[in-house]
Amino acid sequence: MELDKIEEVEKAAFYLVVQALEEYKKEAAEIFSAEEDLPQDIAEDIVREAVDNLGVSRIKERLYGKVDIKKAIYLFLPKATPIALMVDAKAEKNGTTATIQMSQTTMTVKIKRKGREIVEKGKLDTEFLRNNRRLHVVTIIVKFEYKESNNHYLLQNIVVSCIPSGKLQVRYNPNSGDGIWRLGRDSPQRGEDFRVRLSFPELEKKASWRIHRIPI
Repeated sequence: MELDKIEEVEKAAFYLVVQALEEYKKEAAEIFSAEEDLPQDIAEDIVREAVDNLGVSRIKERLYGKVDIKKAIYLFLPKATPIALMVDAKAEKNGTTATIQMSQTTMTVKIKRKGREIVEKGKLDTEFLRNNRRLHVVTIIVKFEYKESNNHYLLQNIVVSCIPSGKLQVRYNPNSGDGIWRLGRDSPQRGEDFRVRLSFPELEKKASWRIHRIPI
């Protein structure tokens, strides 16, 4: 698939999820305020319910991966294009980043830590082959920004971001000095798994459509 076509496919899938969350934002705010579960658990439930309401053509294939929502669907552009839609929820009080695990991206992360270049390959495949179909993997992160007041969680914003495919590496992270990442909060000294933070401002500079903010 050509790079511009990949961008087109990812944009179409992204706006499907954005629309689902736009339509569900009132319920999302009410659920956040009423629930007593951890914010992360609430965020996962909301994303699952919103995405389940999507009116899409589904493909009966089981997908695997360490993200909250995994669906095989068709996009019509206008030709039917099979994709693996991977959506993960995050809940944080503020910030301009979202922390991800390497199992949640198809990209190779190229970044510097204390002057040393780090090159870490994403553990998610760019495509899944199922019954002679090639499903392009589209990874979307939904971050719920909230604050606490009177023992309630108040939802402030929903930030939806689309992580580029690893096939678009040259456009979004060709080297450690040009990318969309910030270092995660893992500790190499303690042997913690490498994590990275997706920078919303840096991704937005590369392609403004890949970040969408839904104020509550």
